[in-house]
Amino acid sequence: MSVPEDNTNSHHRTVPTVFKWEMVRKALKAAEEGVYCWEIEENRIYYTEQCLRMMNWPVETEAPNIFTEAETTIHEEDRSFFLSAVQKYLANPTTSPLRVEVRLLRAGSKGWKWVRVNGLLERDARKQPLRLVGVWVDITRRKMADLHAMEDRDLFRTLIDYLPDNIFFKNRESRFVLVNEATVRKMQVKTPADMIGRRDHNFFSAETAEIARAEELEIMRTGTPILNREYRENWKDRPDTWCRLSKFPWYAADGKVKGIVGIASDVTEMIEREQKYRQMAEELDVKNKILEKAEGDFRRQLEMARRLQRSMLPEAVKPRVWSAGPQSRLERRVNFHHIYQPIEEVAGDFFHVFRVGESGVGMLICDVMGHGVCAAMVASLMRGFMEEAVNLANTPALLLSTLNRSLYNTIAGNNVETTFVTGFYMYLDLQQRRLTVSGAGHPAPMIVTADGRAYMPPLPRSCAMGMNERANYRESEIPLESGMRVILYTDGLVEAENSADDELGFERVLAHLSRHCDEELPQMMENMLSLVMSFTEGAGLKDDLCMLGLEFTEVETPDAES
Repeated sequence: MSVPEDNTNSHHRTVPTVFKWEMVRKALKAAEEGVYCWEIEENRIYYTEQCLRMMNWPVETEAPNIFTEAETTIHEEDRSFFLSAVQKYLANPTTSPLRVEVRLLRAGSKGWKWVRVNGLLERDARKQPLRLVGVWVDITRRKMADLHAMEDRDLFRTLIDYLPDNIFFKNRESRFVLVNEATVRKMQVKTPADMIGRRDHNFFSAETAEIARAEELEIMRTGTPILNREYRENWKDRPDTWCRLSKFPWYAADGKVKGIVGIASDVTEMIEREQKYRQMAEELDVKNKILEKAEGDFRRQLEMARRLQRSMLPEAVKPRVWSAGPQSRLERRVNFHHIYQPIEEVAGDFFHVFRVGESGVGMLICDVMGHGVCAAMVASLMRGFMEEAVNLANTPALLLSTLNRSLYNTIAGNNVETTFVTGFYMYLDLQQRRLTVSGAGHPAPMIVTADGRAYMPPLPRSCAMGMNERANYRESEIPLESGMRVILYTDGLVEAENSADDELGFERVLAHLSRHCDEELPQMMENMLSLVMSFTEGAGLKDDLCMLGLEFTEVETPDAES
């Protein structure tokens, strides 16, 4: 049967075929596939137009042989692999076709295409390779999609492995199919692969595992997730722990549920701390009831509480000094002064100043809702919470968030009457020359600049502590300049009332500070107290008053020789 000659390329002879060539050529062109024939003994190769187009090679010239001239046709990273695969195929008698995927260089450019080279070998009577006939298939789009998918998988893997929370995927049988490194550490296995196919029954008690399985079946049945639920984890071979867990349905592309996704964080320390504080609150409640039953003893205990509370406050706060070192005369200093005026034996207002690292200082002022014994007990709790959170001293917003969460959980867990605490925290790093602040429903500090201007910086509004477990606190920076004074205070200052029920207010206090800007910090603050007493016309305070002031200076110390 004769076959019409293909005149696509005059330099290439017709490839034998039993089909009508024009039909085959059109079909291959529509399929974006090209046909080649490599005459091995003659070392000549024949390409159809589609092959030449993939190579970006002119039709009227003879194209190089990809099997013998790989250095000009195959990407350098694929070249060795391609030649090895071809030689292995030619050397081993087989009826299977050659299939190899490579990047095909495009002539006259730096570009390339992904091509799958398929071929079937014909041998002569001596079983020697005679002819390799096959097709090229352009797989660039598929390959690039695979590479993008692989990159997405790598990014996802990197993300979940660096997250501190436990992240896991389970199939419909509640068997693990994917976990992150945090989960590997929690489950105490060596690699993520060691978790694949295992179930909660392999790690937890039967009761804990059965509860988890029942929940997951319900999630897969209804599509309703579990959000931020706290669980006690009863392990097979180690002490119980606590976690905060969320589980969601895991859907396939067709919308069917494949299993569940879980995110968990260990909250054992938080729960144990809450239990400790709950016990403290219960003990305080018992003591308070005892005090209420014995009036005489109550006064004695109250006086003791007053002394204890006063003992927690320093008579004077020592200055914090930082110098740049022996090669520099630069010295930065912060001096403090405070005023504490409760209206009863004990109060809910307090402040705390403490050193942080080699050059930092933390300053906290708080105002507990109400007065008297209850407010003082909450103030004592807040001091305890502060000791637990002291490692967060250089991150004001995170420190306030921790105090808020501890207070909220103590109140909610003990059915304590609703209370809240306003607070303001400042972290001053003398070496970095930075003053970072964050507030929790508390008025902003009053600042007196070196040139005598008194103002309140515009800071973000926030929620008082103890009202919302997930309250969001933000940090701000206050620019430092040598000679500036910063005054923290409770609302007993600006809410002091005269006989006409008129409040002293912020504007009167700021105006007073401007008039007294030349005074030393202690005298300036004592005059603020005098202003309050004068404004109330001798009637005295109706709310606790606490003020903490600081003065920042930066000087060049003289040489020792001078």
